[in-house]
Amino acid sequence: MSFTLLPRANEAVALNPVAADITIRLTSHGSDWYWAAFCIFAVTALAYVVSAAFVPRAERIFHYFSIGAAFFASLTYFTMASNLGSTGIQTEFSHYMGGGVRQIFYARYIGWFLVSPLILTNILLFSGVAWPTILFTLGAQEIYVVSILIGSLVSSTYKFGYFTFGVCAWFLVMYHLIFVARVAAKEQGSDVYKHFLVMLSGISFIWTLYPISWGLSEAGNVIAPDSEAVFYGVLDIITLPVICSYFIYASRKISVERLGLAFERGFKRQATTLPLTEKQIGAENSARERHSVETAVNNETAAV
Repeated sequence: MSFTLLPRANEAVALNPVAADITIRLTSHGSDWYWAAFCIFAVTALAYVVSAAFVPRAERIFHYFSIGAAFFASLTYFTMASNLGSTGIQTEFSHYMGGGVRQIFYARYIGWFLVSPLILTNILLFSGVAWPTILFTLGAQEIYVVSILIGSLVSSTYKFGYFTFGVCAWFLVMYHLIFVARVAAKEQGSDVYKHFLVMLSGISFIWTLYPISWGLSEAGNVIAPDSEAVFYGVLDIITLPVICSYFIYASRKISVERLGLAFERGFKRQATTLPLTEKQIGAENSARERHSVETAVNNETAAV
């Protein structure tokens, strides 16, 4: 008797069905793509963990952020591949299938909310910008993600109002990357600047395509959910495994001490010596005089 091992079909769509009124939905083909993307992100996360093991613990700051981003992306794609983390929203336009209730994956936006700040933090720390600038840029990025998430869950034309808020926040992010972080990276040296330009070029181009994908899928109902999965998936893969992996490579060429990111019992940037003011100088001189008088009095008392 012989047995033939056949590959088991992807049953995620059947095991986790969406509501019956959702007519524009993910198929098993789209789920297959999500599973393939999940494997890419999971392998990337494990590769970053292994790579970090060959770096001194005090120099792993960029690896830690990259590992976190890859694991969050893996969790997001596992959820979508399982046909979970979605809801149905009535489409405003009837371009695909004459309109209807479309499946919207809110899990995708939760993933972006967690992943994109980690990637941005890596790039901004590498460029050498100040912490207030980093925090402001991360805040603008989160406004962008939350805005388009809300817009995706709105069935009326008001979704484009939220989209406008998101795009304005996105412009703030790109402004700080191009006009603030780029200048700071140039001051770090030609090698840092060269690597930063490669990452900036990739991020600027890829992240420009996300609003286009949103307009064709959740907003405009032009492409099918399976095509939406491929469009977003390719952009996410280029952003994380490709650009982020190049970043890991670049960060290992530049010492964290040079970037002012060394760990010595806590995070600290390189100290900068500032000149003392006249008031501070006077206070120090007064303290020295008081110390001298007290020492003299103590000596006289001891002699008596």
